Amino acid sequence: MPEKVPQTIKRVSKQDLVGLSSKSERLSLGRGREPGWLDEHLADDATGSLRAILLEHPPKVCYRSLVLIKRADREVEHFLLDVLPEDFDRLEDLDGEALLSFTRWALMQIPLSPLPAE
Repeated sequence: MPEKVPQTIKRVSKQDLVGLSSKSERLSLGRGREPGWLDEHLADDATGSLRAILLEHPPKVCYRSLVLIKRADREVEHFLLDVLPEDFDRLEDLDGEALLSFTRWALMQIPLSPLPAE
């Protein structure tokens, strides 16, 4: 049983998220988006990130994770999803140059407000 939240950031695809959301639904875990919604609204080629942020216990030990991914309309979607530790471990790590590229993309999605002239 995990005792702490892993610091690894994972790479997820649309297919990964639909599967993880379906499993969360079956196990009565938390999910920010339903599998059907993900299938309909995410870009087919979307690659995003999943980062564990909290260790949860009931009804099963899982990681409450933050997902960041591109929708089909090119807007960014972010939501929480509970993921079992073994499913989290199976996902590919997002590191090195891929993490740097993803971070740059994610930062470009943050809307900026112009500063006042004074």
